[in-house]
Amino acid sequence: MDINEGTTVEDLWTPYKELVAVVEGYLAHEGGGAPYAVHTFESVLRRHKQTFLSLLKYPPKNPTSREEIKRGVTEGVTLPSIGRTLLSKELVDEAIIISDMYNVNEYVCLELLHTAQRQAPRHPALARGLLAVLLHHDGRRALVQALRELLMARDGVSWSINAREEIVNYVTRYVDQLIADGLLGNVLDALRRSSLEAELELLQNNRALPPGRHHVRLITTIETTRKLLAGVIFAASAQRGLDRDILLMLYREQMTSPSHGPTGALDDISLALQMALLYALDLSVLHRREDGEELAKKLPLIQDPDLISVLLDELSPPANQTQERQENGSGLKALCQLSLGLALAALKRAPQSILRGSGTGEIKSELLDQDEVLVDAAIDGKVFEYLDEAILSTELVAKEEYYQRRIHSLITDFIVLMHSKLMEMRVKADEAARAVQMYASEGLAPPGGQSAGRTQLGALLRCVERLYARAPLQLRRDYWSACDAAPAAIRAGGRAATLYKFVRLSGEAVCAALLAGYLRALAALATPRHTWALLARRDALSAHHLLTALQLYYRNLRADPAPFSDHLHSSSLGASAIITPAARPGKLLVRQEEVEAMIAALKLITAVARVDEAACSAICENLQWDAVNCMFGLICCHVPLQLKAQLCTTLAALGARAATAPRVWAALDAARLVHVDRRALAAELHEGECRMEEYPLSRAFLSLLESLCAAAPVPRALGAGLQPYVQYVLQRIALPAPNRRYAVPHEKWQVLSLCFRLFARWLEQYEPSASDFPPAGREAETEAPPGFCLLLQLHTDSELLRLVLTSLDQANQLLDEMPAPGKEYVESALCSVLELLERALALERALGAAAAQAHAGRAVLIVGLSKLLLAPEGPDNCDRLVACCRVVGRSTLPGAARRAVSLLRRALLAPHAARHLLAAVAHRRALAADLSDMTCFTTRHGFVECLEADEWSTGNVGSIDESEKQAEEEGRAAKEGVVLLLLQLLPAAPPNFAHFLLGYQLHDDVSRSTLHEAGAAGAPRTVLHAVLDLLDAHIAPHAPEREASALVESCYRLVYWVCARAATAPPALRFLRSRDYFLARHVKATVNLETASVTTLSARSWVLRACACEAGAAGGSRQHAALAALLAALTRTAHHPDQEWEWCVVRRALEGVPVSVSAPPEPRWELFHAHQLRAAIADCDLPTGLGGKRISVNRLHAVLARELASIRTSAPQRNLVALEIQKVLDYVTEVNRQRNLAATITHYYDSWRQLTEIIFCVAPQDLLNLESRKNLLLNILQDLLNKIPPAEVLPQLGNLASGTVLLLLVNLRHCYILQKRESNLNSSEFETTFFGPSNQIMQTKSLTLKFILHKILSWILVSGGSTQKMRVNLYGALLNFLNIVNLKVSPAEPEEEIMTATYVSRLDSSKGRQSKEESALKAMVIDVINGFGEKLCSIVCSDCIGAGHDVCRMVALSCLDTLIEINPGTDWMNTLTNQGYLRSLIDSLLQDDEGLLEALEPNPKSLRVVYVYESKLALLIKIAGTRLGAETLLAQGALARLAAMRALHCHPDLHAATAATSATERDTQFVPSVPNRFRQILVPALALCDALLTSLGTQNHSCVIHVTHFLISHVECVDMVLRAAHPTSPEGLLVELEALTSVIARASHREVLAQVCAEPTLQRCEAGLQRLRWLMLALLPRFQQPPPATQDATDARLYCKIVCNLLVYALSALESEGGSREAVGAASAARVLLQHLARRHRLLAKLLATVTHQLHSVPAMTLDDMKKLLGEETPASASPVEVRAGVVSLLRERVRTRRRELHYCAGALAGALQLLWAHARTHLRGVSATDMMKGGDELLELRKEFVALFNDRFVEELLETVKNEPPIQRGFVEILLKDIKTMIQFSPL
Repeated sequence: MDINEGTTVEDLWTPYKELVAVVEGYLAHEGGGAPYAVHTFESVLRRHKQTFLSLLKYPPKNPTSREEIKRGVTEGVTLPSIGRTLLSKELVDEAIIISDMYNVNEYVCLELLHTAQRQAPRHPALARGLLAVLLHHDGRRALVQALRELLMARDGVSWSINAREEIVNYVTRYVDQLIADGLLGNVLDALRRSSLEAELELLQNNRALPPGRHHVRLITTIETTRKLLAGVIFAASAQRGLDRDILLMLYREQMTSPSHGPTGALDDISLALQMALLYALDLSVLHRREDGEELAKKLPLIQDPDLISVLLDELSPPANQTQERQENGSGLKALCQLSLGLALAALKRAPQSILRGSGTGEIKSELLDQDEVLVDAAIDGKVFEYLDEAILSTELVAKEEYYQRRIHSLITDFIVLMHSKLMEMRVKADEAARAVQMYASEGLAPPGGQSAGRTQLGALLRCVERLYARAPLQLRRDYWSACDAAPAAIRAGGRAATLYKFVRLSGEAVCAALLAGYLRALAALATPRHTWALLARRDALSAHHLLTALQLYYRNLRADPAPFSDHLHSSSLGASAIITPAARPGKLLVRQEEVEAMIAALKLITAVARVDEAACSAICENLQWDAVNCMFGLICCHVPLQLKAQLCTTLAALGARAATAPRVWAALDAARLVHVDRRALAAELHEGECRMEEYPLSRAFLSLLESLCAAAPVPRALGAGLQPYVQYVLQRIALPAPNRRYAVPHEKWQVLSLCFRLFARWLEQYEPSASDFPPAGREAETEAPPGFCLLLQLHTDSELLRLVLTSLDQANQLLDEMPAPGKEYVESALCSVLELLERALALERALGAAAAQAHAGRAVLIVGLSKLLLAPEGPDNCDRLVACCRVVGRSTLPGAARRAVSLLRRALLAPHAARHLLAAVAHRRALAADLSDMTCFTTRHGFVECLEADEWSTGNVGSIDESEKQAEEEGRAAKEGVVLLLLQLLPAAPPNFAHFLLGYQLHDDVSRSTLHEAGAAGAPRTVLHAVLDLLDAHIAPHAPEREASALVESCYRLVYWVCARAATAPPALRFLRSRDYFLARHVKATVNLETASVTTLSARSWVLRACACEAGAAGGSRQHAALAALLAALTRTAHHPDQEWEWCVVRRALEGVPVSVSAPPEPRWELFHAHQLRAAIADCDLPTGLGGKRISVNRLHAVLARELASIRTSAPQRNLVALEIQKVLDYVTEVNRQRNLAATITHYYDSWRQLTEIIFCVAPQDLLNLESRKNLLLNILQDLLNKIPPAEVLPQLGNLASGTVLLLLVNLRHCYILQKRESNLNSSEFETTFFGPSNQIMQTKSLTLKFILHKILSWILVSGGSTQKMRVNLYGALLNFLNIVNLKVSPAEPEEEIMTATYVSRLDSSKGRQSKEESALKAMVIDVINGFGEKLCSIVCSDCIGAGHDVCRMVALSCLDTLIEINPGTDWMNTLTNQGYLRSLIDSLLQDDEGLLEALEPNPKSLRVVYVYESKLALLIKIAGTRLGAETLLAQGALARLAAMRALHCHPDLHAATAATSATERDTQFVPSVPNRFRQILVPALALCDALLTSLGTQNHSCVIHVTHFLISHVECVDMVLRAAHPTSPEGLLVELEALTSVIARASHREVLAQVCAEPTLQRCEAGLQRLRWLMLALLPRFQQPPPATQDATDARLYCKIVCNLLVYALSALESEGGSREAVGAASAARVLLQHLARRHRLLAKLLATVTHQLHSVPAMTLDDMKKLLGEETPASASPVEVRAGVVSLLRERVRTRRRELHYCAGALAGALQLLWAHARTHLRGVSATDMMKGGDELLELRKEFVALFNDRFVEELLETVKNEPPIQRGFVEILLKDIKTMIQFSPL
């Protein structure tokens, strides 16, 4: 709610709920930071001032309003909340009914009904009218609660709140003004008007009582409102006292009509009001606080000069005391008299400045003397009896702090200030005791009957007992403060001594009648050390006296054999154990008073044993007392039942320590209380407790067993083991318990609760083992643990299981009904039942495995609890899983809800159980309409209520319930369990129970569901709504902290998995976007990651992962708005709009996260051997299932405990070993914590990586333009590389970080390409604009590009011991960085007209010159690389030839390739050569030969060797690009190794390859075909030959020898390719042919070839060379016919290249062997080829002109025209900008392709023309007469062909083809044509 805007809804609920939220936000949670401005708080309170003054009074019903809303059915009405609307008749009728019920204006009722309609999803299956009634009462409660919070925040004398001073001051003024205006009188009036019975009668008369749980809730709300009204009076009185009128009004009202509870004590309302009276008459602040005098001046007792006089007139005792005692309210009057008398006594001892300050010194001095009179009157009025019976007997006093404090101050003030009265009370008690004793000695009843012995001192002791028996505040320490060595407080010196004297002297001089009361009071006051020090003295009353008397009593009973005889043991009943003189001898006569004294003494021993471990050990180990055996002996004797129960309780306290438990176990086993041959406890149960219908002994014995089992393991030397106790508890107590009669109904649940808790403990201590099962056919050698018997019965259809499940159903039913006494025992039993079932399910698999191991299948039948839970039982076919779901919804029972969730998680691990629960819920939903079954509606809502329960305590000042903090932790654990349950069920096949809870539809495909806000389109409130609301509250501006809890972390994890799963993601992401872009809001809510906890870090990681899912889904489905919102949250900030990427979330999410975790140092072990301990720890190091490991602390502790138990040594040495074990466990815990931190950091970084990578993958340019993208990439790269210390980073984090660097650099290169494509600048100019001017590039190392490169190289240097994955990523990142610097031209980019390459640079890359800008950019890279020296080169080269992963070798080879390309003259070539890396690389080619042969198999195991081979050849080709490199390769024998490779002999069958290619055209699978694999081997080898010939020249003798030797070595392969090739061959074969013909043509220079053939090594290969010559010359006639123009452009270019190579070879052959038949045939083919090429050139020129025209016409094209050009490649949702960009890219690529085709065609045409010129020159020019005679006809025919070919038209066509060529090319063609024409013209033929 935004309180700055206020509210316009004036119903009876909304404004009050908003008010209490605001008040609590400012007061209760102010310590976490104020959410709003103070003036807003003041405005809210001012607006509600009249509401407070007219408390619970509303605008009355109005006939005019009623008529208006009746007309609203047809005409409509205007409501503030919804505007003008028509009303339904049902709505109007309901509004009129509510108006008549509460006398409220009809419009207000109408608004209330509209609010109820909006709140209906939070209260499923509840009618609108009934919900309006509930909201009305809830609004009343909220209003009163806000008022009480304000009064408690008022500045006063009792407490102060944690709020700002200005807020407290304003609230004080505000409340003072309200009180001055009569607020408290109105509160009392409202309290008188409100009555539960009247309200229920009103609702019943109007049929407005809600059903079931809502009925209980309504009653609770009404009662809470009345309690809050009384709390308003109490808060006002406790802080500032009460004014005279209110005080007298309250006193008189409570005197006449106090309200009492069912036990006769005051109920909560009257108790609060009477406590308010006590605070109004209190001046204990004078001695309680240092500033007591100043605070007391604020109280009305001091401020009002007449108040004391008026009170004395009202409270002074009348003359006739007898009449006073008969009046109603005498107890309250006595209480007020005592309080006022003590206040006057305190005021009498106060400084006189207080009296003078009030101006009534003389009058007050006279009045102060009335203090003792008032105290005497109070004592005579039995004030302590009233305090005991009416106030301290209620449960509320033990829960409210300031109730206890006031009564404590009342009693201590009486002891300190009225010590003389205390002594008088003691004297009177002694006299009364003697009188009673005298009458008893005479056999007469004392006058007064039973009350004759009750004295006021006894009542005071009972008050002390009741007050301090349950005092969490430890107020009892005030009685022992004098025992402390530290000096007492300034004002507590004499006070402490007096209180201690009361404790000490009361026991010394106590009379027999008060002995029991004193002992019980001392038990309530027991504290560590001091109480035992008091009892350890050998005074009249000491521990020695008490235990000796107990021992003497036992000895006397043993002396008489009668109690042990069988015929008398039947009379051992509770009441008959009080022995009369006629029944027993006089020496054994025990009176009831003595029994009570013994019980009180045992209570004292119990209390001391519980608070003082030393005292407990002293009592058990004192052999003189022999207390433990004595007590067990008394249990077996003929003593009262209450005494036996107390004996068991005392033994439970004595055995609750690990040191004393074995002694108690031994004594219990020796007593044989439950053995079959003894009737001790069994007889007491059946003959005593069952007859009295009370079971104190059974409950005490269960507590004894539970205490012993919890304290320490059962001793092994126990005689009969635990089996008799298990059978007794199970068969005698637990199973018959539901069928017994009980005087107090809730005692049944008390007994069952104790039984189930004991069973749960036995199961918790049990682990199934095969040795527990009895061998087949014989008795077990050892007794099984108690958990074994219980576990077997729970996994079979036994009576125990039926008892447990029936108790679960009955407890659920009882909790749905009206609150009743003993409800806490039902809740405890329910918790124990759930815990029992959960543990049994957890052990089911282990039990089955143990049974299988023991081969106990026939002897023991185990059905399995998981199956038995699914079987419906009872008349209503109760489903146990549904019952557990009902328990989850009990937000008032967080402990039961937590255990129910744990049970569900365990039970639903089985898929069939989850399906069963879903089917059961769906079936109930189907029957809901007919049967009005509320359960089906509340199943899902129960989980919602569990998640929406308040996490914090109520914050009420005065609430001191010890279980409140535990309940808060239980509630949080229950919520975490619900979320974990959803995470567990979510992966199951849809639809599943998790989908049901989350609100997905079950009747159709889950992914088609539509999620709405609760109430929209009738949608219910689901767990998803609750989770999202909880997360929204976590990031709310007024949230106290951003540190995430485990619950928040689990919720974020659930959100991620819902968004990540295909079935749930689409509806969930749509719903999250509808909630104001939920993920975008949460990812912006950053936290300080440097100080964040592990849980917070994990929570943030799940948020980032969910955002990654959102980004991927939004980008894939083109959700522009969602992606824009997410990108705005991640990459923009409102604080820095100019440089938004500088402070964006995606960068800040990386800051502050640690990247390394230091391992905890191993301590120095004193007693353990270090290596043995490490081995034990390693054995306990278990996988977590998430890829990590954790050391099992429990398992290690068990191992060390067994080791400790096996050693035999002294007790001090064992203690040292125990301390060493604890040290080991602490060390292991720290190791686990560090591992958890490392795993969380890795998980967080992985999430950040996913989000960062996917942003740059899916973000379109209109949302993240290229400039912002570039800046963001560079900055993230710089942040990341600066953040990661390569030598210290976590290994997993290093892998992820290196992968991120790789992907970011890929995106940066892509961004560079796109931005360059959009610009019209050439490469050098664009690099200047993209990276900055050259003078900036060469500056300091802090510049981004230089910094990135330096960091990557540094990381490569230190990553030698890292994983191969990290090195692959680093080399890939380096390769992408180098490719940015050395970017190749893309086909889609516009061509650059200026050709910077020269002929020399094409032959030798080391001779090329770079442009100024390009050289500056590359110089920076070269300088950085050279700065690392030979070490970097050695590392890269080692990875190239090392034994690492093949991918790492490939990427390292590529990096080396690119580095050599950037700097051909690098010194790395010397390192490669001198250190042997190059030789090793070349030699490794032969090592790859076997792998290559295997790769050519039809089904190869791996192709990695092929790709590594290609990378090696690519590097060698790049090295061969320089003359020095080519010479080095020849010297190192590169071609010799290739010639020796057998894989190049294995060319696949061309016919089979051709058939396969024609069938599939291309490889349709991931694995290439065998021909393509061979091509990947052959073509790089030929390319290396080509590169060597290019760098060294075709005149190089050595190079030609090596190339020729390579060709001859694989002549079969060459022969196969040359024979099979033709123009229409498959593309792959043409590729081989082009590479092969290029090498053969360039290595066939006639002069060099002649010298080569003269080599001795090649003379024997002359036949092979001749064979190649024939095949090459025979190819040209085959290729004289070009392929059709419609063929693939790649095939056309390959054809032209092949033709060029063939023409070059034919020209060389013609020059060397001009007259040969093959040469003449080649020349003839060239004539045909020339004609075809001329026609093809014309066609290509036209196509180029057409495409160029289309490219220039793109700006004028329509969208339809552009889509036609793109064809099917156009996405349906593409924008016009994207379509236009796609068309431009397509046409640019076509222009480049056509231009290349034209270029290759022109080259082939020139080659054919040159071959014809050479042929004409040989045969037509300089023909001799001899030649004429030999071949005159042939030459004549040749001349005719030339004349026919080179006619004028054809010559013009040839000249037309070169008109756009450079002058050199054009002149060359013109000269050839001119010479040919001349030869034809002047030929002698």
